[in-house]
Amino acid sequence: MLGRLRATICSLLGREPAPASDAIALAEGEKLYRLLADHATDLILRTDLDGTPTYVSPASRAILGYEPEELVGVSILNVIHPDDITAALARMRRLKETQADQRGRHRVVRADGQIAWVEARLHLAREPETGEPSEIVIVVRDVTEQVRNESHLEELAGIDYLTRLPIRRAFLSALEQWLARGAGCALLHVDLDDFKAINDSLGHMAGDAVLAEVAARLKREAPEEAMVARLGGDEFAILLTECQVATAPAVAERILTALAVPIRADTALVEVSASIGIAFSTEEGTETEALLRAADVALYNAKRLGAARYLVFSPDMEEERREAAIHHLRLRQAIAAEEIIPFYQPLVDLRSRRLIGLEVLARWRHPERGLLPPSEFIAATERAGLTGQLFEALLRQASQDAASWPEGLKIAVNMAPSQLQDSSVSDTILNILAQTGLSPLRLELEVTESGIVHDLSTAKQVLGLLRAAGIRVALDDFGTGYASLSMVKELAVDRLKIDRSFVAALALAPESGRYVSAIIGLARALGLGTTAEGIEDAATMRRIAAMGCDLGQGYYFGRPRPAEQLGPWLIAAAEGIPALPEAEMREASRAE
Repeated sequence: MLGRLRATICSLLGREPAPASDAIALAEGEKLYRLLADHATDLILRTDLDGTPTYVSPASRAILGYEPEELVGVSILNVIHPDDITAALARMRRLKETQADQRGRHRVVRADGQIAWVEARLHLAREPETGEPSEIVIVVRDVTEQVRNESHLEELAGIDYLTRLPIRRAFLSALEQWLARGAGCALLHVDLDDFKAINDSLGHMAGDAVLAEVAARLKREAPEEAMVARLGGDEFAILLTECQVATAPAVAERILTALAVPIRADTALVEVSASIGIAFSTEEGTETEALLRAADVALYNAKRLGAARYLVFSPDMEEERREAAIHHLRLRQAIAAEEIIPFYQPLVDLRSRRLIGLEVLARWRHPERGLLPPSEFIAATERAGLTGQLFEALLRQASQDAASWPEGLKIAVNMAPSQLQDSSVSDTILNILAQTGLSPLRLELEVTESGIVHDLSTAKQVLGLLRAAGIRVALDDFGTGYASLSMVKELAVDRLKIDRSFVAALALAPESGRYVSAIIGLARALGLGTTAEGIEDAATMRRIAAMGCDLGQGYYFGRPRPAEQLGPWLIAAAEGIPALPEAEMREASRAE
């Protein structure tokens, strides 16, 4: 065993083992192993099969900044960069499955917080008698300087280190030279859709693997004479010249088809799509910046229409984008100035008919256009990337309002799907509650099925942290999307909201009653609450209540209204009396 281990160490270090007679002369058994390891500039670790070190060589001081004894008994994942852990685990898994040596680069976090690049070589040692795996030997070499030099040399040569494509500078130079000749060309600006979610959920190493494969597919689908470049991040460009120009739409179609095939990144299969903007130069001459801007405008419009599509630039797009930019700026200002405010719709206990909470709904008090419903601005908010800012502004205002309400009343606030992919959103929510003084027990967050299925693991992490703080979670529009029973159980939500389409159809379609009863029965079996949306009249309310639904909301109980008009509802809640339906409330007001 020791002789084999000695040979393994020598092999991993790139050295020839000394003859057996010399080895015996130097030391026996473990002494020889330690002599090899202690004097190596590479870091040598012996770990159990789970990756916990049982021996760490002194080189840990130089490479990681830790004393060897600080790392013994501690998972090696603790020093690997968080974004590279997935790839490191995959390498360890392949080692055990194939029993073949593994090798790869990843980043580590040194004791002083600095990031270093290392190359790790892994070997599975076996018991000589049984041949069973006994431990893992890892040799780690610091390659930080080598990575820097390689990257620098590639950049000097105008080549992107990751994708092996020309970089932005080289592409712009080639584009300028071609346009200076006065010949026509086509520019395809390719941008991956929602690539940030891949990095956030799988880590940057998996993201890099996806980018490298995307680059290879772009190169494969573009004409041989075309120039394919990486502009930066998840953006690429393709320059078509001469006879290739007319093929631009066909090239875009081929690229979209090629990217529709999932990409393997370590052990994950990643679905990728892209949006493409196409712009053509003219023989009369086109400035480089003008062509780039035209392709960018076409790309922007393609993304507005949804993922996985291309558009060819037309002059009217410029005006549309200008108007959209102005609208986005106005939205940003409106959020900051609290022009977009919370309106509140009652949530009523269907057994006691008492008000138990209020759902927060956005309304824009526009200075020129008056009160605007969400349909006038929510989609634009999403396109402008302002969803998070709007959510925070509404939550802050609603929490401040609710702080003065009767103690038992909760607020229910909708979360956008994109927020469930942001691992920091839980901290943001808890900070707002701490600043406004609202107890987490008085907040219920409503999430949609589409927001969860996009990245279940991140959504589970975010919602788990929020529920641990006492915040309740409701699954909105249940029954209309992708949520499965296993997903509901895995996320451990607190409440299912029955979509208004089922409730509205109760009087028209008998099968709707069966759907609603089934959802209520499922929720009861799982120990979850239920809320029926869209209750419009007394008959529907009575039928839903008879089915065993817990809570109800809809125009029967009240239309959304601003905080200053909540008086009658708040009084009823404070006195513990049933909340009057809105029609009866109006009659009572007239009688007074």
